[in-house]
Amino acid sequence: RDIINVGYRKKQVEIFNNLLHKQDYLEEYRKENKITDTKPEKVWQHFFRNNEWIFGYGLDYRFLGILQNEAHISNGDVAGRDGAISDSLLGCSKFTVLVEIKKPTTPLFENSKNRANSWKLSDDLIDSLSQILEQKASWQIKAEVNANNNFNDEGKLIRQKTLDPKSILIIGADSQFDGTEKIKQIK
Repeated sequence: RDIINVGYRKKQVEIFNNLLHKQDYLEEYRKENKITDTKPEKVWQHFFRNNEWIFGYGLDYRFLGILQNEAHISNGDVAGRDGAISDSLLGCSKFTVLVEIKKPTTPLFENSKNRANSWKLSDDLIDSLSQILEQKASWQIKAEVNANNNFNDEGKLIRQKTLDPKSILIIGADSQFDGTEKIKQIK
């Protein structure tokens, strides 16, 4: 059984690598898995939903499972607008974690240094950080106020606590740290 699991995970890591680095593989994966939405984030959501085990490694040694994809974690205005939606709401046995997924091509840095020993962060990265911090604040409030009314799409009550929920932002690629040894160190 362990050999089968390791073989499966190796294959999934290969798919992950292809999604990151092969130019047309994202579209190929979308077609193979009958994903109708054209947004790249939907492909990544599908991949992570089918590989929940990825979120269990190196994250405080807790296995995280997906409680709800595209979780509506705040209330919008009375017109139904401006509600925060997290790409995934994860949970371990006792607590919840929010996940926001951006494209691997999302830039992490601007093209120039900011000041001594710092590099300019991209607007996309700053916007993504702002987004997930808002989601965290909104989910904290909604989870406390509606503790007995937070059901997932299968009608199951989310029993995990929401106390200063962790947030995971999946963004960019490690290739964006390229450059001279000095630039790599600064980035």
